[in-house]
Amino acid sequence: MQEEINMMSNRNVWELVPKPENIKILGNKWIFTIKRDENGKTVRHKARLVAQGFSRQKGEHYGDVFNPVVNFSIRMFFSVLVCLHEWKHCQIDIKCAYLYAPIKETILMKQPQGFINLDKPNHVCLLKRALYGLHQSGREWFYKIHSVFQTLHWVNCVYMYKNNIVLLLYVDDIVIFGRTEQHVTDIVKLLSDKFDLKVLGKACKLLGVEFEEMNNKLYIHQYDYISRICKTYEIPITSLPIAQGVILSKLQCPSNSEEIAEIEKLPYRNLNGCLAYYADRSIPDISYAINILSQFQSNPGISHWNALLKLLGYVNSTRNKKLELSQINEFKINCYSDVSFASNRDDRTSMGGMILFIDKSPILWKTNKQKCVSLSTLESE
Repeated sequence: MQEEINMMSNRNVWELVPKPENIKILGNKWIFTIKRDENGKTVRHKARLVAQGFSRQKGEHYGDVFNPVVNFSIRMFFSVLVCLHEWKHCQIDIKCAYLYAPIKETILMKQPQGFINLDKPNHVCLLKRALYGLHQSGREWFYKIHSVFQTLHWVNCVYMYKNNIVLLLYVDDIVIFGRTEQHVTDIVKLLSDKFDLKVLGKACKLLGVEFEEMNNKLYIHQYDYISRICKTYEIPITSLPIAQGVILSKLQCPSNSEEIAEIEKLPYRNLNGCLAYYADRSIPDISYAINILSQFQSNPGISHWNALLKLLGYVNSTRNKKLELSQINEFKINCYSDVSFASNRDDRTSMGGMILFIDKSPILWKTNKQKCVSLSTLESE
């Protein structure tokens, strides 16, 4: 906690001012987490001070909050580039990134619990930096780092530097790709002059997705992520994402308050969201099944829950499999698509799916329910 307070002081996050009358003062909270290494060993106990921004009202206390981040398919594309041209790469993390960004609004916050200034116990904190927990903090941080890239003459939106460096930004996680090791080292040095950062080495893990390099090939998986999920549930053994002939419809949704109350006890939305993230990042073959099951999140029935558990069973049985990005022979883009005509029993809409390859390496896949009703297979395709 003292380390966090020292960081706040060094970054000049707030100044103490007399508490004004008739103004609501924002609260704050200490969040404690345990940081572990790749083997699960505890390496650090971390305390973070966050503002209770949930009490703020949009339009009155803050404006736009959108924070642009790189699409994961772009990360996949540059992973193929690593295999093709043997580019070097590195991942860095900017320490307490939000605290670099100034804020425009006038925000008053209570002094942190356990660190009240004894000489000014009735004063409050006038925030000068984007403290974690504020709605606008992510956006203000983006503007801060974007301005740094502009002064360094980087080309956006995927940041490029002299055709030798590509930088991908996801909030405070940064992945750098360079033609040579020296290019990467130079950029890390350049950024370290602007920010306090930690070099994590090769980009082996990003947002729960793991990357393994082996024999000019890159393997992508989420073994640790899905293993944690599978430990929580009793999982049936299945060999297909969704069994052939299974029909899921709104007719199977609960229709009275007792049934709804019973099904609400099940973590349907939580598990569905976890598997949707898994499908989007590293396992295309469950995209169709998860798209169907996602259509019942507002009012799932027991049939939908059982189908979701069977999908988890399939994921559990295939979690050792990895997505392979190999060294390509030819920079050729191939896209494959298919449609299941009128497969939705409730409204007769069709389901479409696609997967995009660079040579033999998949970089993007999607499954979507079509918005209009098609009258034939040809029309749906």
